[in-house]
Amino acid sequence: MQSAETKAGELDRVRSELRRLGYLSHGFERFLLQDALRPRRVGRTLLLLTSKVALLAGGALAFLFAFALAAANGNLTASPLDLLPLFLHLFPPLALSTGLGFLILCGVVVLLLNLYHPRRIETLSLAAASAGGVAALGANVWAVRNLWAEIPPWQLAVLAVAIPTLVYLWIRVVHHGLLTLSIRLTQSSPQRRLFSRRFLGLGSVAGLGLLSMLFVLVAARPEPPPVLQAIPTAPGERVVLVGIDGVLPAELDYLLALGELPAMSRLAREGGGVFSYRRERESPASFWTSVATGLPTARHGVSALDNFRPLGVSTPLARTGPLRLYWRSVEVPLGLAEYRAVLSNRRHAFTLWELASRGGEPILAVDWWATFPADPLPGLVVAHDAYPLLGLGAPGVVAPAAALPAVLAARAAVQSPAVEPSPGEPPAATLLDSGLLDSALLPDRFYRRVFAERMGTRPRAAALYLPGLDIAADRWQGGEAAFGDLVQAELAATDGLLARALGGVGTVAVVIDPGRRRQEEGAEGRILLWRRAGCSRRASASPPRMAPEAVAAGLLRALGLPQSAELPAPPAGCRWPEPPALLRTYGQPLPRQPVAQGGGEYLKSLKALGYL
Repeated sequence: MQSAETKAGELDRVRSELRRLGYLSHGFERFLLQDALRPRRVGRTLLLLTSKVALLAGGALAFLFAFALAAANGNLTASPLDLLPLFLHLFPPLALSTGLGFLILCGVVVLLLNLYHPRRIETLSLAAASAGGVAALGANVWAVRNLWAEIPPWQLAVLAVAIPTLVYLWIRVVHHGLLTLSIRLTQSSPQRRLFSRRFLGLGSVAGLGLLSMLFVLVAARPEPPPVLQAIPTAPGERVVLVGIDGVLPAELDYLLALGELPAMSRLAREGGGVFSYRRERESPASFWTSVATGLPTARHGVSALDNFRPLGVSTPLARTGPLRLYWRSVEVPLGLAEYRAVLSNRRHAFTLWELASRGGEPILAVDWWATFPADPLPGLVVAHDAYPLLGLGAPGVVAPAAALPAVLAARAAVQSPAVEPSPGEPPAATLLDSGLLDSALLPDRFYRRVFAERMGTRPRAAALYLPGLDIAADRWQGGEAAFGDLVQAELAATDGLLARALGGVGTVAVVIDPGRRRQEEGAEGRILLWRRAGCSRRASASPPRMAPEAVAAGLLRALGLPQSAELPAPPAGCRWPEPPALLRTYGQPLPRQPVAQGGGEYLKSLKALGYL
């Protein structure tokens, strides 16, 4: 056993060697390495060292994540002061995770010191720190890969400088922390100083290399689309888009084969036919917004059903990357963040009915995702989830406001037991025992009623979304046979609606999605396409493929609008009119402010329906 005098002598020798190598001449190095030069117990030394590393390295990561989140969500432009509260919110979890990661690396170093007794403790510490830094960087960059597309170029340039700098500092802090532990355990000094000026030069070159690559990516990014005030149009035709959620492809195919859906069967037989598409695992708001805009999620912006507004932050965070679990499970229960539903102001792409309404043409949109609060357009917009929101008295459900009394009258009518269901409607009693009457059956009946009444005004573009079967399937307990009867009845009701509403309509698209009933990744959905001008039908054993985004492209072409380079080509095999112009983009809607009230009711409704 070494005496206290011997240990003190060894520490003095190590201290002298560290001074000679220049380790104690820098502030943060002295802040860490001083723990190796004091005769404390190893456990206390490790605890203090972990706290210091977590403070320094966790702070660097918190700044990086705060800047990335603010850039991806537009906070730096809309409310730049959000950067400070975001840093304060992110510092505790990132400091804790950094401390835990450092403890894991300490365990690796201790194991190697006991097994191999390396002579170059500074090389071992640097290798472990570099491995941890590269692994952490790779994991975080991969986790936030979907955020990069939302960051403006100048903010990406700042990140291009900040990322290599902060990674370098993180590795350096962890390296000196591990070196401190190695000195304390081995009572030996490093043989040379690895972070010399030459090493700093190599690190700068590596950082500049990463910077240049990121600048290449920035240069390759297209400029943000302009906000177009007018676009050329040609005489077009009226179009109808219907979305039905919660129906499996086999159920639709079976009912079509039996002739139970005469209107849809005629559409498929006389028009373009039945198509299939691959259903990726994404939120319903994202999928149905892609159907309505013709753009993928990264372009239309509706990537989630909800967002978070941390305390002190002005602009909510819709894109949170790997930190979503932290906001949802820690910050919200502690009251440090507000949990909100995504509103229509998050969508930054035009829907087909918005483009059709230019010039004052009346349109009709009922219950489509990402339409709350409803935008004031010519015609009528009934926001998503309007049935329960009207019952809660939430504002912003109907636009224009003058149409609210008629919409409320339609809601009261479907609730009245004296009103007989329309042909094909299932009787209300079938769902009384299951508790799904108010959440599934009556809302869809209400949306169909409003749609049927307003089709008499001959809107240029009409869109209807029916989620009742998807909602019912999520909590159904009545057996498969009974649910099959419900599917048949609901589809028959929609089929009857189509039969009555197609007078004067030139193009119809019915998108039928499995919704939450899909059993696996890449499940299929169905698209029924019909054009009065005709489409060639291809005989095949299975339905031909069509991208869901192509639905909007075809309907926009039928409306007489220009072809946008952002959208796919219209479905092949149909006679589409020549576009009046070819555009790079349709542009983006003007910035919209969320309603001051009503978001809470919408969030409560989505939770009650099982979406959140």
